Amino acid sequence: MHCLYAAHRGVFISYLHGILDLNHEAEHLNERFSYLFHQISARLSMIGNRHFRQYSLNHFSARILVLLLEKKEMRTGELVEMMALPQSTISTQLLGLHKRRLIHRRRSRQDNRSVIVTLSKDGEVLARNCDGLSRSVHKLLTEAMTEEEYEAGYAFLNKVNAHLAGMENRELYRFDDEPA
Repeated sequence: MHCLYAAHRGVFISYLHGILDLNHEAEHLNERFSYLFHQISARLSMIGNRHFRQYSLNHFSARILVLLLEKKEMRTGELVEMMALPQSTISTQLLGLHKRRLIHRRRSRQDNRSVIVTLSKDGEVLARNCDGLSRSVHKLLTEAMTEEEYEAGYAFLNKVNAHLAGMENRELYRFDDEPA
């Protein structure tokens, strides 16, 4: 994926130069990637929640259902890794899905500490609908892009994601003493 990013980096950088001065310190919040990613995430959640509300789902539980649809079965640890969420958040989501009988959970025969999750019949139906919504949003987002723009954007976002994963356990900024 890094090669793909390098091959299309010029296209994406040219695109960004039209939006930002890349040498700028991003003094204002609305000039920072982290804020833009926040807005994108919030908008995706709002779009999804509008559809998920009637099924008592949220953005996280819908993504879990789609992952299970694609993978057929997953260990809880795999869901934690793929969703990039804490174990406690995944456990809470799985508990809700299990109570609604959308998933089945069982202990692994090889490792009793490991829980394997699969979709129930009702869960599979709902997962297909969540996947349909995800595909519709993806299509609407990408239909105005050229193949080159799509590949460059996808590669760039993967690079950002990998870089952020490397920052997760680092102290990036030391806060001043606590306010009085």
